[in-house]
Amino acid sequence: MTVTQATGAARALAWRLALGRAALGLFALGLCAPAPGRAAESGRLRFDIAAQPLDAALAAYAQTTGMAVLVASRVTAGRRAAAVQGWYAPQDALSRLLAGTGLQARYSSATAFTLVEPAARPSGPDGDRPATVPLAYAGVLQRTVTRALCQWRGAEFGRYRAALQLWIGRNGVVGRAALLTGTGDAQRDAALTGLMTGLVMDAPPPAGLPQPVLIRLAPRADAAADCRHVAGG
Repeated sequence: MTVTQATGAARALAWRLALGRAALGLFALGLCAPAPGRAAESGRLRFDIAAQPLDAALAAYAQTTGMAVLVASRVTAGRRAAAVQGWYAPQDALSRLLAGTGLQARYSSATAFTLVEPAARPSGPDGDRPATVPLAYAGVLQRTVTRALCQWRGAEFGRYRAALQLWIGRNGVVGRAALLTGTGDAQRDAALTGLMTGLVMDAPPPAGLPQPVLIRLAPRADAAADCRHVAGG
């Protein structure tokens, strides 16, 4: 699914985490090419994001900035994002978007982040784990999914949008994949779900990984470069 990887690999996904554009946010992956339009010399971008459910707002943010976001779906469930309209640096825009959600961004690179709940506190002997995807594992998700997509239909990689939920077993194998938003091609949707089901991650998930992980795929500015980066990784 924003959701969170090494710099190069992070550009490869739109997973909600974040796996995520057409690649992961991991997670949240998600991966989006920046929307057309000039950016100011200061690095500011033009944002036009209405107040709306956080899931949708993050997708719009990723499309504008090209950043990958990887986050467990239950982190964003029921939360609403604030409106962000005007010219802002990407990090400033994200801070405004998350205002009032109780979440904060944690960056794994200049182009990828996950969301955390800084106010979460343990409530038992071992504590209740907050529903966030560890940055290190977000990288694993992004890298594994990007490589699989590149090997699957390399010519199509980075040319479609989709959102999926992944349930990952203790052994690192995706036991179930559910398509939330299709690519617009029923045959490709079925094949994509089949590809994700049974996919073996480069490493097993950490204990307590929030499930399912939401992966958003979106168009990439340079999908070939993303594929080269993860080839053989």
